Amino acid sequence: MQQPLEIHWKAVKRILRYLNGTLTFGVYLKCPTNLNITGFSDADWASDIDDIRSTTGYCVFLGGNLISWQSKKQQVISRSSSEAEYRGLAALVADVSWIQSLLTELQLSSCVPVVYCDNLSTVQLSHNPILHSRTKHMELDIFFVRDKVLQKQLQVHHIPSLDQPVDLLTKALSFPRFDLLRSKLSVINFAALKNESH
Repeated sequence: MQQPLEIHWKAVKRILRYLNGTLTFGVYLKCPTNLNITGFSDADWASDIDDIRSTTGYCVFLGGNLISWQSKKQQVISRSSSEAEYRGLAALVADVSWIQSLLTELQLSSCVPVVYCDNLSTVQLSHNPILHSRTKHMELDIFFVRDKVLQKQLQVHHIPSLDQPVDLLTKALSFPRFDLLRSKLSVINFAALKNESH
């Protein structure tokens, strides 16, 4: 915003064109058969060309319905892709913990939440009880996630990058890939749905 260039103006116009073309799109919610919490976390390491900060993205499903999502630039510069991914995982786990707390307060029960990350190092760090010297700078995030895993309040699993729906929130994608991931997040064109029902 301080020193916009031509490339920034083109990006803004592209965003506005997308928003104008998707006014009839929304998140489709269906009656859940269970209250299982499932989360997906991803990060695009050093993706911002202006300040080399990473972008965190995550989404949370409750009983198959998308109920929470975020795409946000990280506050600090990550020194590795694993660090960027772990910061994203910690953000997701904080959101999942809040949702668990809300369900408990409403006296609703659910299974142990399962979260997925496409970075193997991040998944291994969440299960490894040993803190290595190369991870000291992200110690708080590691202990936060690992504590939840050790207390069996959360499961962290690997997901192949090809199956990662959160790429939509962190990376520039081709339209076919974008469209596929958008549908995986249950974002649909309600105008088309209305026309089909007639």
